[in-house]
Amino acid sequence: MVHFVTQYPQVLVSPDGHEYVARVYASTHALAGWDAWFVFFPLRGGRELATDRQTTQGSLAAVSYWASGITTTYLEAALERARALLPEARLARRAQHEEREEELARAEAEIYARSAAVARLEAREAARRRREAEALLLAERARAARLEADLHERAAAAARAEAAEAEGRRGRRHGERRFSG
Repeated sequence: MVHFVTQYPQVLVSPDGHEYVARVYASTHALAGWDAWFVFFPLRGGRELATDRQTTQGSLAAVSYWASGITTTYLEAALERARALLPEARLARRAQHEEREEELARAEAEIYARSAAVARLEAREAARRRREAEALLLAERARAARLEADLHERAAAAARAEAAEAEGRRGRRHGERRFSG
């Protein structure tokens, strides 16, 4: 059950010029304590504003004692908290948050687009350098193959010359044996 605790004598003025009087209400909760909150009533029409729970106390007397120490500054801040709980205030904050998110997403997309353009240029340059390196590698392999072929040809020529010389010596020895017999 909800209990009225106290009403404050001062008139509070919101930033939009509406005047309010503040009251404290309390109710028991499941753990046998008392939750208290403010309700702000407009003096010239409009809707009431309520805060979330502002305190939890062990008894209704403790809530009353807590309420007696509330300053005007605290009430003004509580009025702003109550205004922030209005659906239109929450939706305005959400819209503002989404607008910031959209701006961040666009900025991020722009950064990614610039990064992608740079990456494409770097990829093209890397491909050009790769083709250049491959061409140099192929040219070096061709040169090495020519040198190796030349080396083999010289070795083959030397081997043929050595074979011819050996054949010539063998022929002379073979001829000497025929006549010596």
